Amino acid sequence: MNITAVSANPDPSSLSGQIFHETSAILKMHAHKVYYQDLYTDHFNPVLTKAEIDRRFSLDNEVSRYAGELVSSEGIFIVHPDWWGGPPAILKGWVDRVFRPGIAYDTDREFPGDPGEHHPLLSGKRAIVVCLSDNKADNEILRVFWEEKVFSWCGLKDFRMFHLNDMSSRSYEDIADWKRLVVKDSIRFLTGEVVKNVV
Repeated sequence: MNITAVSANPDPSSLSGQIFHETSAILKMHAHKVYYQDLYTDHFNPVLTKAEIDRRFSLDNEVSRYAGELVSSEGIFIVHPDWWGGPPAILKGWVDRVFRPGIAYDTDREFPGDPGEHHPLLSGKRAIVVCLSDNKADNEILRVFWEEKVFSWCGLKDFRMFHLNDMSSRSYEDIADWKRLVVKDSIRFLTGEVVKNVV
């Protein structure tokens, strides 16, 4: 199957980076097609312009590539840190520019200002979001953002989120155990395959 894997952490050696690369590598070993969208490595421009809104599509080659990969994927795997209670700006910009009309949803409008009829376009796909935070509380706002505001609006109902909070107070062993669990469960959720011997 095809999977879009998105990373939004500027440090590839971070726990976010490790989960992103290890999960993607195992998926590839199991003969799945992985579309790597490492936003910082790709120097992705997160700014959605008025011209892009008016056109309803992007002339940016990278945005077009990301959007095409999203459409052709059955699974979406996103890893990011919790910054100030939300995803990093570069990842929010990825949503703004890639989850656009004709790709993630569409709306029929008969005249300007007409609310139109909403058509979700990501039905049948499944998505996992892995979020890491130093905050001690679970971040319900992040779950609502991803599950209800983004994916549900676009027709994607098969969603799961892993959130490791209070990272700075956890032991190395606890974090390592959690990472193994996330990698194995993410692959099982996306593909149905059980993976053993995750480091």
